[in-house]
Amino acid sequence: MADRLLRCAIEQVADWHSHLFVEPHVVAFVAVATHYSRSPAVFDVACDNVTSRWLGKVAKFRLEVSWHDDTAEKAERLRSTMQSGPLVELASVALALILGKRVVPLGKLDVTAYGARADYRSRKRKLVLEISGTEVPAELGRRHREKVAQARENPFGWDAYVVVCAFSSAGHRIRFSKHPIEETDNGENEG
Repeated sequence: MADRLLRCAIEQVADWHSHLFVEPHVVAFVAVATHYSRSPAVFDVACDNVTSRWLGKVAKFRLEVSWHDDTAEKAERLRSTMQSGPLVELASVALALILGKRVVPLGKLDVTAYGARADYRSRKRKLVLEISGTEVPAELGRRHREKVAQARENPFGWDAYVVVCAFSSAGHRIRFSKHPIEETDNGENEG
């Protein structure tokens, strides 16, 4: 894997996105991660078409996410309360919020309307963020392709970042990609 390493505590997400209520996402991340590993959880992140100062010319890096004991206690209760699927989705949002702050600074994010083909939109850039997660590593590629197609259909007509996370005892992985929206004028500008 790459030499680049990004470290953070999952609880920092609440400070970075203070206008959002992210505690359920933070706790869900720990609920999912502790099912597979102790703190810190390590993710191999593969990037496609993602440019940032932090990444430089690197297309992959390692993300190391730790958590506090009090969050682990909440996570244990949450795992007893919620089914695995919603936990994985919430956990994936927490990871995407890390990437949207530390790797590609998206600024403040607003949640989109249900059915808007993306989960969040950036206030400072014309970008949307679509997020998904799985506990079946073999689904990562297919899920990523589906989410790319979905995000490209966003009603804003904006470029899209897609983050798909796979949690597994064999190793956690993230696919992180950017997708421009190809504009077509359908011959409207032809003389």
